[in-house]
Amino acid sequence: MLQVRRLSERDLLALEPIEASCFSSPWNRSQLTYQLVHKNRLSLGVFHGTELMGFAFFSFILDEAELLQVATDPSQRGLGAAKKLLSEGMEVLNERSIGRLLLEVRASNEAAIMLYKRLGFLDDGCRKGYYPAPVEGGDREDALLMSIGIDNE
Repeated sequence: MLQVRRLSERDLLALEPIEASCFSSPWNRSQLTYQLVHKNRLSLGVFHGTELMGFAFFSFILDEAELLQVATDPSQRGLGAAKKLLSEGMEVLNERSIGRLLLEVRASNEAAIMLYKRLGFLDDGCRKGYYPAPVEGGDREDALLMSIGIDNE
């Protein structure tokens, strides 16, 4: 059974390999530590027993939040970890009176886009050429902007 809990600095060593395996420009230890300790950040991990399977990082200010990263260990994908992280993350943000969650995603990340749409995220626009090329010598990639209203009742 998958369990979600808040992450802390003690989870740093488990976070680093997932971060490195999921992102072409992974955050360094200092950036990860900042995420874990800053008061305007929310860091959630999804666990199977004691094993960290994935994480979601949010930042928030006033009544808006941004999904900064969501990642699942490549060997654990397809088990619902990202959906569980995002659903529970929205519940926590709702408790903090956050009214809207924003994100940006690579236009080529079809699996993530499908997940966001299934959760109710709507398209807000596009940042042309926002991301570095995924391969050397390729074209820069667009970022799709999406958001969802969070029910504060």
